[in-house]
Amino acid sequence: MGRLSLLLLLVFIASACSQQKLVATSRQLDAWKARQALLAGLENWKIQGRVGIYTEDEAWPGDLQWTQSRQQYDIRIIGSLGAGTLQVVSVEGGVVLRSSSDASPHFSPDPESLIKSRFGWTLPIRNLRFWMRGVPSPLEPLAGQPELDHAGRVKSMEQSGWKISYNGYRKVAGFELPVKILMEHKELSVKVVIRKWQIR
Repeated sequence: MGRLSLLLLLVFIASACSQQKLVATSRQLDAWKARQALLAGLENWKIQGRVGIYTEDEAWPGDLQWTQSRQQYDIRIIGSLGAGTLQVVSVEGGVVLRSSSDASPHFSPDPESLIKSRFGWTLPIRNLRFWMRGVPSPLEPLAGQPELDHAGRVKSMEQSGWKISYNGYRKVAGFELPVKILMEHKELSVKVVIRKWQIR
């Protein structure tokens, strides 16, 4: 085989591989769009697992219990933040934060500012209920395109200044839902391991 023939063969192979990659990407995006539409209807659920909140100097691990009913949530972290039990629950007009080390509950119309005032850092509470399901929040734009796996599930995405990474999914009642999530923002990172999903 002459040099010209060999060169043409290599160009053909490279072109075929490139086209195959584009087809796979298109399938991934179609699967991702279908997943978003499916998971948009999942509004009532409960998870149990572990959570770890880490800064450069401190770490707060704890058990996680989260109940979501449409836009209402009840998030409990047990054995963390030096508070025994920490509860963040939505109420009419805002959110209430309770801890076993503080007799008085704290109310705010804004959950992020409430957590910031108590701990010096904040969590994107409004977006978390979407990230827990493995989809971006519709409340804010994504920073670029998410990284998808072969089945169109999110491997990582960036939103609201956070990088959210997923390691593993589990099929529950017809939904493929995350089991390990890492959320990173500047000097703060949050690791979630979901042991049990309950669809209500």
